[in-house]
Amino acid sequence: MEAQCVANLRAWGQAFYLYSCDYNGYIPHADDEGRNSPPFIYDPKHPEHESGYVDVLPPYMGLRPWRSFPNGQKPTGGVWQCPSARPLPNSAYSGSFKPSVQGYHSYVMNSYVEQDFLFGLPFGAPLQPSFLKLDLCTATSKTILMFEQTLDPSQGYGQAGGFTIAGCYTAEDARAEGDRHPHLGGLGTNVLYLDGHVDWRDDLWNRALVNPRIPTPGDLTWFPYPY
Repeated sequence: MEAQCVANLRAWGQAFYLYSCDYNGYIPHADDEGRNSPPFIYDPKHPEHESGYVDVLPPYMGLRPWRSFPNGQKPTGGVWQCPSARPLPNSAYSGSFKPSVQGYHSYVMNSYVEQDFLFGLPFGAPLQPSFLKLDLCTATSKTILMFEQTLDPSQGYGQAGGFTIAGCYTAEDARAEGDRHPHLGGLGTNVLYLDGHVDWRDDLWNRALVNPRIPTPGDLTWFPYPY
């Protein structure tokens, strides 16, 4: 299962690369309409969500966009999901999120590569562009593009629980990282980097911290360039 998970992430990495070749080096947005208010409805305040990677990249892999699958028929296998990932019953999540209806995302894009929202920015830093241009990145072999997201609400937030939307969004930060694959004597996660290679990690965030989701300013593991 771990080998298939690695292959899935590599396929996403190739799709990101092909898209960037067609769009002057830019990659698609990390979020889709699920971040709109109300969700899954066009929001003129966020036209960037119409170019989310789950919708614009699948055609590069011979697949349909995520949004083209009706509720109750969202993909649960193939490149869409880690084969080891299993959502819990709908009752385990917040009332508005029902994985069996809206679907879920066991792979997630690093939300910090397109820092167009206030949370987590270093103090005083301006909002960053909604679409990342790869040739501006300073450490493509180090910066995370996608990682495996937990589907268990009891995980995340430093394993303190309360992550009742686990698996809901297409982009997240370190709080959502899920350890699924035993390797080297411990559990870890597969990670896709901006340069397209995939690696296994067990050190993405410090579980001893009260709020481990905010990376240190200038940390090129999460940020594509120093702010």
